[in-house]
Amino acid sequence: MENRRLTSYRVLEEVFDKGASLKDAYKRATQGKTARESDFIKEMTYGVTRKKLLLDWYFVKAVNKEMTNVSKKSKHLIRMAIYEIVFMKHKDYAVLSSIVDIAKENLRNQDKFVNWALREFLRNYEKVSLPDSNDKQSLSHLYSFPQHLVEYLISEVGTERAVQLMQFYNEKPDYYAFNIETGEYREFSTDERLSSKEYLLDPVYLNIFRFLQLEKVSTVLDCCAAPGGKSFLLKSFVKDAKITAIDKDSRRVDTMKKNIERLDLKDIKTSAVDILASDLNKVFDLVILDVPCTATGTIRKNPDVKYNYRKKLETLPSLQYSMLEKADEYVKEDGFMLYMTCSILNQENYAVVSDFVAKNGDYKVYSQFFSFGMPFNGGYGVLLRKSGGKDV
Repeated sequence: MENRRLTSYRVLEEVFDKGASLKDAYKRATQGKTARESDFIKEMTYGVTRKKLLLDWYFVKAVNKEMTNVSKKSKHLIRMAIYEIVFMKHKDYAVLSSIVDIAKENLRNQDKFVNWALREFLRNYEKVSLPDSNDKQSLSHLYSFPQHLVEYLISEVGTERAVQLMQFYNEKPDYYAFNIETGEYREFSTDERLSSKEYLLDPVYLNIFRFLQLEKVSTVLDCCAAPGGKSFLLKSFVKDAKITAIDKDSRRVDTMKKNIERLDLKDIKTSAVDILASDLNKVFDLVILDVPCTATGTIRKNPDVKYNYRKKLETLPSLQYSMLEKADEYVKEDGFMLYMTCSILNQENYAVVSDFVAKNGDYKVYSQFFSFGMPFNGGYGVLLRKSGGKDV
């Protein structure tokens, strides 16, 4: 069986060299692994991803060599070794030996460099000082956030708050179980079992639903529904609501069906349908549109988002706008549309919505919610009212 450090290396290679999501790469890599092996691989891969730029800082200062001059494959192994030594506190020469063995077997002609670099690191790393300035470059290294994301946060909330947010985003995520009968949340440990009325859901969704006053609706279309959290949450607010839940991913729809059965929920009809290609021939009191986004509000859970969100921003806002335009077909007069993201970026949030409202005069912003996070994920929700009737 492949050893756990080699598996960790392959996960990082998938994420940073091939564009896979960390969540998916980790899940694939740990199939058939023991719980102990999986825990090690998760700590290593998520830890290296969370602290990548800080690990590079340690390397540059201790080895006196720029990371830009190191091959991609060697970078992964070097970062793994630094993380394991500095943050996991494992015995340094045992780590060095294991990492160099992987280099010998998998990195042609690079094992000698990896061996030299890590020996240099071991000689000098305890003398390395952490960045201690509040300039953007230092903050980028210290909290392992790309400088462009540091600049965005500072421009939005100022340096002090941006530092608090980056510290929070670098923490390991908490998990919460939502009870659909009582409407209550509790912290959930991954070694527990959910009760028959509980579903894992971040409280940011509850905050959005409470703030936006969604109680008085009867027919609902949930456009990107799977695996079901928003429909289940709405059911806790409006138990008699009749929900049509669609999603283009048939596997996720199957998961939603299993969740509906487990939770014993009624009046939720599911189908594998892409909203952009849909023709439902029906209108609803409320259309929920939780659009694909950069997921920058979920950095605690998905630390790789920090490094790949800008590429996604090239196409996502136009997709999000197109989905708003299509969803409009299913909102009745007097009805509502709830646009949601798990993003902290204005380009995906109010910028998209304000463009839509400007071009669709029958819509007005009814209420909206936004959070950068702390203590939960960040996210955005706006309730749009389609003209034609009285207030609810």
